[in-house]
Amino acid sequence: MGTYTKKTERRRYEDRVFSVRAMHRDPVDLHKLAEALIRMTLQETGLSRARQRAEDLPETYRPAPEAPRAAE
Repeated sequence: MGTYTKKTERRRYEDRVFSVRAMHRDPVDLHKLAEALIRMTLQETGLSRARQRAEDLPETYRPAPEAPRAAE
């Protein structure tokens, strides 16, 4: 069997960056505006959540046992 060949040039969702450009429309396209705001919020939430998880200690973390002290 051959190796998998990507059939599209689309980026993965994680690699996408969303931006908003002002464009006057009459009437206002509230659906597109709401979708852009939701996507930007989800993107920011994902970044902050990733930063927080990187700072947290894993649940399985156990500190190393203290070495016994030599008698003085």
